[in-house]
Amino acid sequence: MLNFLKLTQKIMDIMKFILTFFTYILYLNISNAAYYDTLPAGVRNITYRYIQTGEITGSYGSSGNFKGYNVNANINADSIKGVNAAVDTYLGTLSATDYANFSFGTFQGSATSKVSAQAIGAGYGVTNRLTVYGFVPFYSAQVDLKIERTQKGRNNVGTAIQLENLPDVDVRLIQSLFVNYYHYQPLGRWKATDFGDTELGMMYQLKKWSNAGALINIGTVAPTGRKDNPDILQDIAFGDGQWDAFFEWGGGIILSSNWSLDNWTRYTYQFPYSTTIRTPDSSTFPVTANEGLAQIKLGNKAQTNLQANYKLSEEWTTSLTYSFEYIEPSDYKSSDPIADTILEADTEKITHTGRLNLGYSTLSLYQQKKFFVPVSFNLAVQSIFAGKNVPKYERADFEIRLFF
Repeated sequence: MLNFLKLTQKIMDIMKFILTFFTYILYLNISNAAYYDTLPAGVRNITYRYIQTGEITGSYGSSGNFKGYNVNANINADSIKGVNAAVDTYLGTLSATDYANFSFGTFQGSATSKVSAQAIGAGYGVTNRLTVYGFVPFYSAQVDLKIERTQKGRNNVGTAIQLENLPDVDVRLIQSLFVNYYHYQPLGRWKATDFGDTELGMMYQLKKWSNAGALINIGTVAPTGRKDNPDILQDIAFGDGQWDAFFEWGGGIILSSNWSLDNWTRYTYQFPYSTTIRTPDSSTFPVTANEGLAQIKLGNKAQTNLQANYKLSEEWTTSLTYSFEYIEPSDYKSSDPIADTILEADTEKITHTGRLNLGYSTLSLYQQKKFFVPVSFNLAVQSIFAGKNVPKYERADFEIRLFF
């Protein structure tokens, strides 16, 4: 039975990975401008972004190796030991060969998801060098958990004894275990739409030369996102649950009339917070009925980005970005040191991401009085191509920016 419960827990871990790394940042600088450019004094900016992930097929483990999400389980004699007295009595009558061949069947678990996000952001040029901004994402997610028997087992093995008193291992029994024993809400379909965490920031242009510039960005992330419900296994939080503070610095250089380079780095400090969590006592199967109050300090983040930009025309631009992110291990403090160690495992994360962007702007047409408003459109695709303790997935973004 433990093997089958591990199967169910593995499926839910996959789904939590999906939204844990479904994050993004809205950059509010003017389209076709360098990273270090800010909004002119008195100019406003409204940004809308829509994001959709592709199918998630696997993740990079603690060693950095990719592993697909193939989960299945054979309910053999070892798996059902301890279910009830009738099971144990029967298994004790089997020979070594019959015991080894015993099977209630093979089960397969799968989880599918529909995940999308929208975000609205706004910026304002306080001066020609200072821009303040804010944005909030809105998530829509649905998780369908399916557990089915792919091969039915035999009702008796090497003996004429019928297993009339043995419970059949089916989805109803698994559901009963999670609901009645572990006190979780029923497994199956889960869906939610809600806000994520809100980012508020201030961009200040340190210096601008004829062909280069530098900028800093200081701000905070407020815990406005939907929190995780510890009583729902397939529930996924839309926010971290605590306040963050970040400091970002970077700059860029114009190499020619068409080529430019930007580089920026952000460091995020995640403040500790307290919440009620499930406190597992086994690292092999962290599902548990135990609950307790814990102080959680999520790992601080450091991300650096290198972006090459090419100007196709006055209206069209394209860019290629490489991002590297490192997240320190998390720290849990509860009344159960064993649970703390289990929850802290594999929380150190490394992500390597590539991003390709195509942008169109009416800014030059507006300046020539050929278009009534400055607006830009951006279409981007990105992929996590390497990492540690993170899922591999592709993502597509569509963005509209309006200036007035």
